[in-house]
Amino acid sequence: GGAPPMGVTRGLTVKMRGLPFRVGEQEVMEFFVGYSAVPSSLQLGADHTGRPSGEGWLTFTSAAEAKRAVDERNREYLGSRYLELTLV
Repeated sequence: GGAPPMGVTRGLTVKMRGLPFRVGEQEVMEFFVGYSAVPSSLQLGADHTGRPSGEGWLTFTSAAEAKRAVDERNREYLGSRYLELTLV
């Protein structure tokens, strides 16, 4: 991990680890359906070669929503992998 990317807001942004390497933005947004997220804030991480790192960041509209997403969706499966969610 290094520092979070630009556009990440402490307390509002959830960091995802364990994303399937072929996952698309649509699938990530579907994982968080029912939560008040900011679709344009979604960032999927890449390593130094440009390949997916399995990390991502998504900002929510309030700290309460971000915490609720982490509390309710941490270690839930997206495809064949479970995601580790943490508040930034």
